[in-house]
Amino acid sequence: MKKTGYTIGSLIILLICAFVFVILPTFTGASSKQGNALVFGNYDGKEIRYEQNSDFFNYASQYAQYYQSMGVQIDSQTHYYIMNQAFNMTVQKLTYEAAIKKSGYKAPESAINREMRPYFYDENGKYSTKIYKQTDESRIREIQKIAETNLVTLRFTEDNFGSTTDLVGSEALYGIKEANAELDFLADYSKESKGFEMARFPLSDYPKEEVLKYADQNSAKFIRYDLSAITVQDKSLALSISKRIAANEITFEDAVSEHSEKNYTNTDGILTNKYQYQIENILTNKDDLAKISDLAVNAVSDIIETNGTFTIFKCNSEKVYPDFTEDAIYKLVASYITTYESTIVEDYFTTKAKELKLEAGKNTFEAAATSAGAKFSRIDAFPLNYGSVTLAHSVDTSLEGLSNADTNETFLKTAFGLKLYDISEPFVLNNSVVLLKCTIEETNEVDATAITEIENYDTRAAQNAIMDSPKLTNNFSATYYSTYLK
Repeated sequence: MKKTGYTIGSLIILLICAFVFVILPTFTGASSKQGNALVFGNYDGKEIRYEQNSDFFNYASQYAQYYQSMGVQIDSQTHYYIMNQAFNMTVQKLTYEAAIKKSGYKAPESAINREMRPYFYDENGKYSTKIYKQTDESRIREIQKIAETNLVTLRFTEDNFGSTTDLVGSEALYGIKEANAELDFLADYSKESKGFEMARFPLSDYPKEEVLKYADQNSAKFIRYDLSAITVQDKSLALSISKRIAANEITFEDAVSEHSEKNYTNTDGILTNKYQYQIENILTNKDDLAKISDLAVNAVSDIIETNGTFTIFKCNSEKVYPDFTEDAIYKLVASYITTYESTIVEDYFTTKAKELKLEAGKNTFEAAATSAGAKFSRIDAFPLNYGSVTLAHSVDTSLEGLSNADTNETFLKTAFGLKLYDISEPFVLNNSVVLLKCTIEETNEVDATAITEIENYDTRAAQNAIMDSPKLTNNFSATYYSTYLK
């Protein structure tokens, strides 16, 4: 069957009308400095060498010419990409050749001749006997070798992944065929789609009055202390320091300088986290807080166990009680609630969402959401598609509040557990409490592009398997950086 074109799988050689070495200065410069070939790894014991006329060298040349023909500037980033692709293609060629050799396949002479013809086309795209006769014999042998390599690689590719040119009807003559069960799976994969209305309560909208209510009920947490601290790992050392301070053999400040590991302080020994809730967080026993809060000005505490260490505190000045009318203190409390008491906020908005759900039974969902102060939006219909695989459409994660929703199991299970016009129970999604109402149910035809996508998956999986082969020792990055970027 006569071929009518060539594929990327034929190693991009036939994208180039004639095989011409266009060697970048950076390609040859490093090799000449080395004085011998660069070895980037090996496959099944065979070294992958970058040297004149090696597969690696030839692939790099071909890629360089291709990019230059496309007007791409060959900068350092492109150079790395070219070399990496050339390395990968060399590994692929070694793998394919080994598989073809094992199978006993040899490219027919007629096929090799047909593969060579484009190298001798004239300006009109026709084979020219004159150009062939004017070509040096060594060059012809070189082209012949390239053509044979193309056919070996193409044979492996088509046998495994199908041909884009050799068809029987619409089916590829070679390659993996799609099983009916696979087609049925694809049809079912995106068969059912659902669309939704969403009411969302951002946790950041927690009302100021609720923050102040919490602050009034927990005001002690926000008392500000002015303390110094000596922290050491060894309890016996802490006891010795404590006794020396008590006996006036050493000042607290000198002990800070000589012994403290300054785990919780600045270089002068001043405690950096000054609020009571922060101090509580470093104490092994929360009841020890009283030993600190009851200190008089300039008084020194007993030894207190702190997160894997032992600490002696000193009170430098009177503690300051919080004034929640100050903007800075209010923001401190709001930040504390968000960080340490987020369930309080979630519970508040969950209650609001449940009230919204009841109201939605009497009115439209959008009106109920607006009345409750929720953010309302519509989500276009999409199939259950975890991770947004390209076989089917997916939820639009660019919508506000839906970032990463395609990998959020709670969101997907909740959404596709709803029947038409059902409203979900409230749940937390991306720092919001959310309600969903199912508004669309539809059945889709199988996407014809899914078959092509499966073939692409097969090809990519094969490439990944080749590069992960235990037969491959891949030193590309280390060799590249030590050679070109040192």
